[in-house]
Amino acid sequence: MRLGVVVAVIAMRAPLASADIIEVGGAAVLAEPPANIALNQWESDTEIRGFFERQTVLFSDLALDHVNTGLVDHESLLVPGLVSAGTAVQSYLFHADSVDGFDALLSGYVVFDAPILGVLIKTASMNGTDDFLGRPGVTYGNSPGRRLELPPGSLDTFEISGDRTRLDFTLKFGAAYDEIRIVTAVPEPGSLALLSLVGFAGLRRRREARR
Repeated sequence: MRLGVVVAVIAMRAPLASADIIEVGGAAVLAEPPANIALNQWESDTEIRGFFERQTVLFSDLALDHVNTGLVDHESLLVPGLVSAGTAVQSYLFHADSVDGFDALLSGYVVFDAPILGVLIKTASMNGTDDFLGRPGVTYGNSPGRRLELPPGSLDTFEISGDRTRLDFTLKFGAAYDEIRIVTAVPEPGSLALLSLVGFAGLRRRREARR
């Protein structure tokens, strides 16, 4: 059974800045979303469109579908985790919906100036976080196809870089649309944020060593 991971961001107290996207490439582009991006409302056969959603301080622990670095090219490689309540985060969404259900296979990447804490790729996870991570004024829709479908079910894959600043993704989409919500840390001016990823197994080993 795969062990969960707890994600925490520890930083000196300081006014919050904004985390920014500093580069996109491949089929990934930045775009201003329309008021409605539900199924068949924001279509393209050549672009994976991304946009900033919001900055917020979490009022409760946030469950992420995956938090580890490295390539995820199979459902079994997902490592879920938590971001603690009280953590300041920013959210971004990348959206791929083809014209008239055309089968498309596109790859792209995005680079941030703050660490990626993890991603949401499942329908329930994104539907359940629209209220506090979604962009105000945007209707997302709740289609069951709103997700990434990893092998062996389909060809969607993604990878968080070792330094946590870059996300690469390949999306296969057609009748349903693909979305991935990316949650990043928020930099604090005058301080050095420390991103700490601690596995439950490591915590247990240290506790046992102290006995």
